[in-house]
Amino acid sequence: MKDGSHESLADYATRLVYRSELTRMQLKRKILARGALETAAEKICDEMQEAGLIDDRRYCELFISTHKELGFKRMRMELLKRGVGRDLIDSMVTFDPEDEIERAGELIRHWGPDLDTKKIWGRLSRRGFIFSVIREAIRRTCDRSS
Repeated sequence: MKDGSHESLADYATRLVYRSELTRMQLKRKILARGALETAAEKICDEMQEAGLIDDRRYCELFISTHKELGFKRMRMELLKRGVGRDLIDSMVTFDPEDEIERAGELIRHWGPDLDTKKIWGRLSRRGFIFSVIREAIRRTCDRSS
């Protein structure tokens, strides 16, 4: 690292958060990868959070609204991987069976009527939809298209 001063690390962090929405953990990891000490990274994250430049709740809302193709399980897993706290995820990502079935059905319709059921199962499963949701979405979609 050329310049490990607080000022240069804070400038780097500012450029990152203006480029894209980040969680606190994502920002901290990037600052640490730049060669910062743990305490310096924490301090910069605190400053960014106080200034409203990072906000895990805002990140969570944005992620949920832009990833409608993901099921409940995968949504939770992806947010955890990005460093969003379990309590926040629990309060924001709720399992609604009817909503899940509808979103899975939309994906099935988008993929087209000729897709093999086994492939549908695989695709929906990888997207984090649970067994009962997949089964019901296939049943409803096939009933509607018959």
